[in-house]
Amino acid sequence: MSNPLSTVPPWSLVAEGYTKSTKQFLEAYSLKAMDLLGLKSECVVLDIAAGPGTLAIPLSKSVKEIYAIDFSDAMIEQLKKGMKEANVQNIVPLVMDGQKLEFPENRFDGAFSMFGLMFFPDKLQGLKEMYRVLKPGKKAAVSGWAPVANSSLMQFLFSALRQANPEIPEPQTNVSSFENPEFFLEQLEAAGFREIEIHPFSNSLEVKGAEEFLDSMIEGGAPLQWMKSKMEETIWNEKRRIMLEHIQAQLTQLPISLSSEAYIAVAKKPN
Repeated sequence: MSNPLSTVPPWSLVAEGYTKSTKQFLEAYSLKAMDLLGLKSECVVLDIAAGPGTLAIPLSKSVKEIYAIDFSDAMIEQLKKGMKEANVQNIVPLVMDGQKLEFPENRFDGAFSMFGLMFFPDKLQGLKEMYRVLKPGKKAAVSGWAPVANSSLMQFLFSALRQANPEIPEPQTNVSSFENPEFFLEQLEAAGFREIEIHPFSNSLEVKGAEEFLDSMIEGGAPLQWMKSKMEETIWNEKRRIMLEHIQAQLTQLPISLSSEAYIAVAKKPN
């Protein structure tokens, strides 16, 4: 069965909430990826699955130009709003399929895909396209989530989700995903990249209140928004109540810090 997160609708549905509730938390991973690539002021850069500009907007201050693509019109609209608010003019926002980039080969001085390419139906094709449009000798950074077992935040959220939806299985590491560093490395190598380094990186979220935490996870999370959209309101409200009670029972001491680990791969296109 195909993953709905590989399709446009969940991301368009969550675009506004993602910008409000998720973007700020994810920015730390983008800043780390930017630091790892160390791009210079004259660079022209590609951001694949750019979302609302989590990476592109902060990166715009230090490079010449960014082409920020996403397959969701709604995400690109959020990016345009963010550009206007930040008075950014060197980002080119485009609706585009990351598996079929509409750019010539050897076009960019650097490329990123932060938590986007990991959802592609054909990850290898996405990496090959990234490789194709990157200039020889230049580098790309691609991120994906580590296994749920590595992330207290995701463990906590999944336990609440399973409390309300017992049919959901315990999360297992998908060996054919970027959760598996060996698979991640193999896919990058198969696309042509070399000098590959995979960096674990964690960010933490301070939880001050159970209801505030749950509602932000629902508002900014594509899987939860998609689940909610498929249910009658009364059924969803009951599931939310069960999740909230579970979280309240677990959060006996507040505030608490919950972390989420990612892998950030840095790879080079040979000269």
